[in-house]
This record gives sequence, C-alpha cells and structure tokens, in this order.
Amino acid sequence: MAENLALREFESRLACAAALADELVQVLHEAVEENGEASLVVSGGTSPVQLFRELSGRKLPWDRVWVIPSDERVVPLSHPDRNESMIRRELLQNRAAAAGLVSLLSAGPLPGSLLGRFDAAVLGMGTDGHTASLFPDSPDLDAALASDKVLYRLDAPRLETSRISLTPHALLRCSQLYLLFFGAEKRRVFDSALASGDVSKYPVNVLLKQAEVPVTVFWAP
Repeated sequence: MAENLALREFESRLACAAALADELVQVLHEAVEENGEASLVVSGGTSPVQLFRELSGRKLPWDRVWVIPSDERVVPLSHPDRNESMIRRELLQNRAAAAGLVSLLSAGPLPGSLLGRFDAAVLGMGTDGHTASLFPDSPDLDAALASDKVLYRLDAPRLETSRISLTPHALLRCSQLYLLFFGAEKRRVFDSALASGDVSKYPVNVLLKQAEVPVTVFWAP
C-alpha cells in the first residue's frame, strides 16, 4: 500500500461513520481557524447517509463551511436522484443547516472555495470501481481524467444519463481525501483496483495511485 494511503477498518458502519465525522470536525475546525472558511466535498449515494446524519449535529462554525457535491446528475432540482437534494435532506440539517451548499449545475459564479484547495473530500466507490462520476464505461472518461478544468460533463451510457463531476485535477487539490464504502463486494473491488493500478478499468485509482494528497479509506462490512 502506498505511503500516503491508509486503511481504517471498523466492525460496524455506525462506528465507521462516527469516526469519520470526528476526523472531519477536526479538519474543518482547523481550516476555519486558519482561513476563515472551510470547504468540504461530499459524494452522493447511500454510503455517506449515516456520516451526514452524524456530522449534521456536530458543533462547528457551519456558517463558514461550504459543502460541494463531488458530482451531480443532470436532472431537475426536484428530481429525487439529484445529489444536491440528498445532501440537503441528510446533511444540511440541525447545526449543519447553516452551511452553504454549492450547486454544480448553477449558472452563477463559483465561490472562492472552488478556486483554491478543498480542505477535505469524502468520496465513495461503486462496485464498478467508479468514484465521483468517473465511470469506467463513459466515453468521456479519458478526457475528464486529462482535463485541467474543475468540472467536466460525462455521459454515463449504462445509467442513461449525463453527469457533472469534479475532475481529478480538482480533487487532487484537496488537503485531505477520504474514501468511504461498505460491504464485502466493494472491498473486493478496492483490493482489485489496488492490485491492478488501471485507471481506465478502476477510475478510483486516480485517488489510490497518486502521491500528491493523503488518502484515508474508511470501511466496514
């Protein structure tokens, strides 16, 4: 395993989510104290739901925190599958309701947090080895991987939709990356990705096989 890659294993998903929430609180507190604001990139899907619920009640200067989706489905705001809606529902509650949420589909200017380094990013991994919306079967994957833009639009044929995703160029400007996933099947995918090193087959390797940013993996059965 690479020097900047750490794996933390937990007996339960609840314990895993609570431990990651503890770490994020510390990182975000330090960022606010140092810079006056903090930026947190988060993924959609089901894996971070417990984490979001844990984090939403934690004491933080949430009014100085920007929350940024790692990716977004190109669907209307009211669509139930939109990541932004899920983040509002599960994370921006309780104390975290004071945080600012960046919409990747907004036509407005991006806040300064997106133009510098992110303070932390919590990404997921699919059973096909994707992370954010970097899907192995996307015809736009190679272009997104090579792009120097912050955001890239990719078609996802298997899902019959288009996605907007943060690029590796943007994600690797993060101070600390976290990869959160659960279950035996995804653990096998993770192990296969590490053994392979192939980014086209396992796009999650853009995180696992780089030496720029420390990555901590949080996993539970």
